[in-house]
Amino acid sequence: MREPDASNAEPQVNPHLSAIYTPEVLAAAQLMFSEIDRERESVSYGIVDRVHWGWKFRDYPVGILQLACYPASFLWRHPLPGSPYSGHDRVLEWILAVFDNTLSRQHRNGAFSAFVPFEQDTMSTLQAMYGLARAREHLGDALPARLDERYREAFARAAAFARDGSEKHAFVSNHSALMAVSFHDAFEATGDEKYRTRAEALIDRILDEQSREGWYNEYGGSDPGYETLGIFYLAQYWRRTGSARVLESLRQSVEFIAHGVHPDGSIGGVYGSRHTSLYMPAGFELLSSEIPMAAAIARYMRERFQRRNVVTPSAADTENIVPLSYGYLEACLAPPLEDGPLPLLPCETDGLREHFEQSQLSVISTRRYYAVIHAGKGGVLRVFDRARETLAYEDAGYVVRSGNRRWTSQTLGLGGREGAAQDAEVSCQARLSEVRQELPSPLRVIILRILNLTLFRHAGLGNWIRSQIAVRLILSKKPGPFRLHRNVVFEEDRFLVRDRLERTSAVNVDDVCLPRQFTSIHMGSAKYFHPNELRGLPEASVGHMREQLNRDGSARFAFSVGFSGDGEVRQVVE
Repeated sequence: MREPDASNAEPQVNPHLSAIYTPEVLAAAQLMFSEIDRERESVSYGIVDRVHWGWKFRDYPVGILQLACYPASFLWRHPLPGSPYSGHDRVLEWILAVFDNTLSRQHRNGAFSAFVPFEQDTMSTLQAMYGLARAREHLGDALPARLDERYREAFARAAAFARDGSEKHAFVSNHSALMAVSFHDAFEATGDEKYRTRAEALIDRILDEQSREGWYNEYGGSDPGYETLGIFYLAQYWRRTGSARVLESLRQSVEFIAHGVHPDGSIGGVYGSRHTSLYMPAGFELLSSEIPMAAAIARYMRERFQRRNVVTPSAADTENIVPLSYGYLEACLAPPLEDGPLPLLPCETDGLREHFEQSQLSVISTRRYYAVIHAGKGGVLRVFDRARETLAYEDAGYVVRSGNRRWTSQTLGLGGREGAAQDAEVSCQARLSEVRQELPSPLRVIILRILNLTLFRHAGLGNWIRSQIAVRLILSKKPGPFRLHRNVVFEEDRFLVRDRLERTSAVNVDDVCLPRQFTSIHMGSAKYFHPNELRGLPEASVGHMREQLNRDGSARFAFSVGFSGDGEVRQVVE
């Protein structure tokens, strides 16, 4: 076996953290390596997409999977507990094959494609640059000179292509943070100041878009899951630049996101703008020595890690194994932190009443339970039993059906508080929006491929078409003929919910439901399984509201959920 070059092995692996995070990555590593065509004589040698080269169900390999060279190179460089990959010659051979294949897929104009042919996308190109740059760091002198030369040439072309590009359809902070790191890589590789200027401009935009409450903008709102990824990229940028203003921005973000950490070790969910429950520990571990709340979050989540109530590498699909794996592996390089008192998280605090004006989130913590409600999404609600550290109640808003059409009360931007939030009471309203969930079809795939091979070759047209698709699947808001009014009162041992649905035009209602979980937008990183889904929770039976809506144009439903001293959770329909 070839030993990793010691000169590039710093910082050293933290034994305590690697003992916690490494097993989870190793559980997923076999699947990750299986995605690579590892046979040297194969026509698809180095392609990371088993569905394409193995099953041949996909006509074009997913380029984003090539980023597997990043976590794979980390596993090769660093001796981790129980890992068979460190210093292994065959592992190095596979990494170099992926590295080589990725470089060979660059278009003439410098762009890389992530999902479809001729993507001509700035983010996809910078994402490829980011993965290659991190892999190169871990490979060090093991990267052959011929590949390193090709890398430098490809990197310069990719940076030149991406320099003036941006995402047009929406502002996504974690994307911009990754792009800033990539442009800073370009500056370090070339010494060209224009790339450092571009990186700083992206950081400026992220900080300008950051709310006064601390959260980073993800498709127009706060999403705790994706914010953990954005925090990781910004922590990398801070470590490379020492930027004091980025560190202060991260401090504000961490203080806010602490409210999205739940007693059962889960994070985020339906009240986030993107519905995700991802958790990237690396950002918090890397910031622990500078931001006490980051250390508190990291320790709290580590202690509940075995509950698997966040998405881990072993529970993810192939599309998310790579970012989750490097988000866990990089956490292993955080410096040791001395044991000592840390600030309490909001979910560890009694008597908390926080109402955030910009995000429209309210967080209530009593001695019995911890609740997060989003007034801007029609009052979607998650409540946790603090004594048992378990999920106790959740709902994802109302869904009303008429024929083949459905409307939901959870759409971000069509709701908000009614009046000022009270100490322990939240009143909100929401216009129900039509649900437009769409699946691929043979005809749609044919049309998309025709566009890929024609109009997408023009960067401007391709970006416009992609932005229209993203708006339709994620940002579309089509108000419907229903309105919800919700009032929630939070008492010490129980909370009370009073709902009123109104029909604003003559539509025959076929069904009304109040599901525990529902994701009305396209979001590939949502809807992963978590063990807390198996818990039997109070569920509201609201079928009677259909008849009331059709008869009176209005329907009411009220219930309470109480927490007794013996730990039992009881629901009472009022």
